[in-house]
Amino acid sequence: MLAVVELGGTRCRAAIGRVHAGKPGAVAERFEIPTGDPQPTLAALAEWLAARGPFAAVGVASFGPLRLDSAARDYGRLLTESKPGWRDADVLAPFRPLAQRLALETDVGAAALGEQLQRGGRGTLAYVTVGTGIGGGLASDGRVHHGQLHPEIGHLRVPHDGSFAGVCAAHGDCWEGLASGPALAARTGTPAEALLDGDPVWATEAELLAHGLHAITAVAMPDTIVLGGGVMQRAGLRAAVARRLAELNAGFAPLPEVAAPALGEDSALAGALLHASTQSR
Repeated sequence: MLAVVELGGTRCRAAIGRVHAGKPGAVAERFEIPTGDPQPTLAALAEWLAARGPFAAVGVASFGPLRLDSAARDYGRLLTESKPGWRDADVLAPFRPLAQRLALETDVGAAALGEQLQRGGRGTLAYVTVGTGIGGGLASDGRVHHGQLHPEIGHLRVPHDGSFAGVCAAHGDCWEGLASGPALAARTGTPAEALLDGDPVWATEAELLAHGLHAITAVAMPDTIVLGGGVMQRAGLRAAVARRLAELNAGFAPLPEVAAPALGEDSALAGALLHASTQSR
C-alpha cells in the first residue's frame, strides 16, 4: 500500500492507494483539512496516515517554490513565503517515520504526471491550475520536467491594460497576480465563485489565461494543456480560453488540445501515487 500527501494553497489531503499496470488504482481512503500553519497541518496529515500504515512508500506533492534536488541541504523545504508561515517548512520530515521510501514533487508536477499517464503517457502535457494561485507542471513521455528548479509559470508576464495592479506579493501584475481567484476577487470586489456568468470580467479572464497558454505553447509545444483548479469550474471559461488561444496563435504553429482534468480533483493525488511507486528513495 502507498500513501500520498497533497499540500495545496487552500486545502491539504492525505490518501492511501495502489498502482496497477502503471496507472493509479482507486483511492482506498482519504482525509482533508484546510491549509493552516505548517506544523499542525503536517502533523494532522501524518497522524492520520500513521494510523493506517505501514506503507511501501509515501509520495508528497506540495505547492512551491520547493527544493526538489535530493542532494541539496534544503531538500524538501519551501523556499519562499508563498503561504504565510511556510517558508523553510520541511514537507518531508513528518512523513519519514511512515515509510523507508519517500518521493517528492510539486502539486502541479504530480498533476501533470497523473494526467499524462491517464492518457497513455506519450507526448508532452502541460497542467495548469487556476485557483488560489496559478501554477503549472510539464510532463513528457511519463516524466516530469525540471530545470534547476521546477517551473513557476504563474509568474509569467502577460499583456494587460494596466488598469489593475495585480495581487502577487512578489511581482504584482504577473499572470497569477492578474488572473488567479484572489485577483478576480480583488478586481471585482466579489469572490470568484459568486460572480455572475455574464460578468464582463470573465472575458478579461479568458484573455489573460489565453495569453499565458500562448506563452507555454510557444516554449514547450505540448500536445495537451489541462486546465484545472477552482476558477476553471466556471461554465464556458475553458472553451473561451481555447478560442482566444487559437486567435493568438494565428495559425502559426500546431495548437494543443485544451482539456479538463481527466482525473477531476484527484490529478495530483494520482500523480503522487505514481511518483511514489517509481521514484521514491
